[in-house]
Amino acid sequence: MTRKDYELIARTLAEANANTMDAHERWVVYQVTRDLATALAAENPRFDTDRFVKAAADQAPDRVPGV
Repeated sequence: MTRKDYELIARTLAEANANTMDAHERWVVYQVTRDLATALAAENPRFDTDRFVKAAADQAPDRVPGV
């Protein structure tokens, strides 16, 4: 995968996060984001998991209770 692919995935997840209304839905999007980041990192040792999660979840750790 290319950087462009990762950015597309991150934008799509950020949109899903932005369109959720309740905390549980945001939590689910965040967990999917983390799981996907872990899988992508396993395929690419240079993949930056934290950077991806921040981009994909639109700063989700600040918005999701308990994170």
